[in-house]
Amino acid sequence: MSSGNDHTDRQAIINSYLEYFDAYTQRNWDKMISLFANNFTMFGTGIDEHSRSTAETLTFFKREFSQLPTTVSYNINGMEVFKTSPTTAYITVLMDMKISAGDEIINCKNNRSTVIMVKEDERWKIAHGHWSQPAEGQDVGDSVPYKLLKEHNKALEEKVADRTKEIEKQNVELRNLNDTKTKLLSIIAHDLRSPFNAFMGLTEVMLHNFNENLNNPDYFKLRLQQINERAQHLYNVADNLLNWAWAQTEEININWRMADIQSIVSKQVVALEDIAKGKEIQIEMKTDKYSQICTDPEILAIIIRNFLSNALKYSHRGSVVTITILPNEHHTLITIADQGVGMDAEKIDSILNSNDLESQPGTEKEKGTGLGLQISRELINKLNGTLCIDSTPNMGTKVSISLPNIRS
Repeated sequence: MSSGNDHTDRQAIINSYLEYFDAYTQRNWDKMISLFANNFTMFGTGIDEHSRSTAETLTFFKREFSQLPTTVSYNINGMEVFKTSPTTAYITVLMDMKISAGDEIINCKNNRSTVIMVKEDERWKIAHGHWSQPAEGQDVGDSVPYKLLKEHNKALEEKVADRTKEIEKQNVELRNLNDTKTKLLSIIAHDLRSPFNAFMGLTEVMLHNFNENLNNPDYFKLRLQQINERAQHLYNVADNLLNWAWAQTEEININWRMADIQSIVSKQVVALEDIAKGKEIQIEMKTDKYSQICTDPEILAIIIRNFLSNALKYSHRGSVVTITILPNEHHTLITIADQGVGMDAEKIDSILNSNDLESQPGTEKEKGTGLGLQISRELINKLNGTLCIDSTPNMGTKVSISLPNIRS
């Protein structure tokens, strides 16, 4: 008998709640408040929605109705009723709601209502309501949105890891740059001072012995040759230092334009022909056809000059340096091959991947800074090109530069 009464009360509780909620969603004020108990309190989803009396509760409902007078559609996903005494019970409801806000439809999923019902005058009415909405990402079985927190923490950890890698990379680059600057100071201290000391020493000797050697052209020719050699070395050091400083900036503006590769290479051959003649080295150019590419001629000239100068430096007297230009549909390949001292795989890797400034003397004790190859590598990257070095100790070196025919 009591079971039947409980079932009847349960259905009455549900019917009363649904009657209230229909009136609420249809914005039927009078019908709605008729289903409130004499002392109705609430906790709502608004930040300030907590009341201790029916008057306070009605204030919040009036505010909501004025802010959103349109009807609300809903779909109930679940409902549970718990009777705690003959005259009290609470009901929990899970539902999805759609609210019209002007032209926009707001979907509010998984709204949760917990309502305390009391029996007054033989009718079930609402005495307290608690409305809430779970946080996004919160699953069944979670007291907190644990899944969302884990995903958020994972994203933060990945972001921190990425940032740490970036900082480590920047630190490595900074250390390499500082090491390079330290070596540069050493180069400047030695390679710039030495030619100046030689100039001063030679000119002092020439001035001191000027009268007695005035009619001796061989004496002056020898001294002028020595001065010229030191001036050439000084120029190379200064040129490489300036180019290196320029290459380290982020403000290199590539002046892209169509240019004749043969012309660029020929000009560098002419610029270095005195060095080639001094070592009795023959420079040969080989090309199948006229070739134009979109590049920066000044930057490409620096690259060619550095690699050709290096080939001459490490070539044996009386040998041949060959420059080959091979254009195809998409790229043009420039190779500079010598018959000089060559190098091993470790040295090639250092040239291609490190900032090592160590430079070996040339075949006739020519000095260098090691900056030229490093500068060329960086400038090739700025021209969207690639660098390849093939070398065998005591057999020579072939440097290959591949450049796109059009700007990529």
